[in-house]
Amino acid sequence: MGSETGSSWWVAWNGDVRRFLETGRGGKASVLSREVCELLDDVDAAFAVAGAHTPQWPDPQQDGPAPGEDAYERVTDPDKFLIVVARARAWAEVLLGRGWAREAPSVEWALRPFESGGADTVLAPVADGAVPLVLTTHTPVDSNHIYTVTVAAGDPAVRLAEVPDCGCDGCDRGSAELLRDMDQWVLSIVGGSLEVDLTLKGCSVRTSFGGEGGTVQHVVQPAALTAASWSADWTPRFVPEY
Repeated sequence: MGSETGSSWWVAWNGDVRRFLETGRGGKASVLSREVCELLDDVDAAFAVAGAHTPQWPDPQQDGPAPGEDAYERVTDPDKFLIVVARARAWAEVLLGRGWAREAPSVEWALRPFESGGADTVLAPVADGAVPLVLTTHTPVDSNHIYTVTVAAGDPAVRLAEVPDCGCDGCDRGSAELLRDMDQWVLSIVGGSLEVDLTLKGCSVRTSFGGEGGTVQHVVQPAALTAASWSADWTPRFVPEY
């Protein structure tokens, strides 16, 4: 698949950014480079194999009525969230296959995942200044839980996101949103467009895709990091002030 063809989120992203720039409303968004798109294409190709048995699904609320209150207490199909595990495997396969990282045996935490346990995949980059990527897979312990993947960065590692952050029917926006969220977090780490400041009172995170901050739970120790690209040939994407 070409880096500027198809219906992947990064193709749509670049199209939207270019249209905004033409109208003078570009804001803080920027076009994804050819190299970034090629990396995402490679992940998509690996995902076609890793996710062969985890089908995607559309946003169930796109053209329908707003969900009722009972939808926020119901998880109709918890097994479908295996799709995020498959996406994490695809990322690990591509990054290791490119020789950008080696797999490390363990992780030390600065900000732990919301859930205890889980299987950690720790990728330590070979490039100077680059920070490790941690993908922690959480398997459901009962029917009230779903498959999730925690995305973290650094050594010690700082939890950045849990994908998905909720599996109830009311919060379901389709699989495309989950894959995009994971891709953007991982890409921010790998591409060197991530800044994190973790204290005992809160955490501030900025990437080229956005920023967030506030109080957090499960802080083990303070940490600060500014990521560098895993590829010596890449220029990190600009991280604006939000």
